[in-house]
Amino acid sequence: MSARVATALVTLAALLAAPAAALADGDPASDVLLLRDVYFPYSPPPSKPAQQQLQKLLAALRKDKYPVKVAMIETRGDLGAYPELYGKAPQYAKLLESEIVFKVKHPRLLVAMQGQPLAGRNLGPKADAILAQIKSDPAAKTDGLVKAATDAVSKLAAADGHQVSVPGAKAEKSSGGSSHTALYIIAAIVVLAGIGLVAVSVRKPRG
Repeated sequence: MSARVATALVTLAALLAAPAAALADGDPASDVLLLRDVYFPYSPPPSKPAQQQLQKLLAALRKDKYPVKVAMIETRGDLGAYPELYGKAPQYAKLLESEIVFKVKHPRLLVAMQGQPLAGRNLGPKADAILAQIKSDPAAKTDGLVKAATDAVSKLAAADGHQVSVPGAKAEKSSGGSSHTALYIIAAIVVLAGIGLVAVSVRKPRG
């Protein structure tokens, strides 16, 4: 390989890596919210039913022309390069808006931070009064944050004339149980098939 070709390949690799590097700005929630409507804490993660309940509500509101972006902050780790903003939900909401505004102009943004009142940006004239009435349960950890965010999004949307019912979580639990049952059945079949192969090899007469 010539030096010219090698240099061209290195340059191409750098150009391809540039978008990924640009996204790595040290704020996990801003990266996620560029592509999705919700950022969930990584540790500890909320339960699947709680996640799916909020995701379905946000999807229904987006379909109803009322998109909302939600970020839930459980620990300083969820703030990436900005741990000093832990305990400062309004300031973090302002920062987060500035990091996604180039993709979504005037985004409706809700921040649920553990141990803090809910905060947001561009949520309408009644937002402060609505958010002041909603508290997360610290004992419930991330599930408490998700519940508070779900309640807040539903009430904010209703205040702006978008009545969307909050999906229940019971169905998600049952479907999760069904999927686990299916996995157990598949695993049992694989094990039985393995036992059958071993039995056949044992019975096979030796030449």
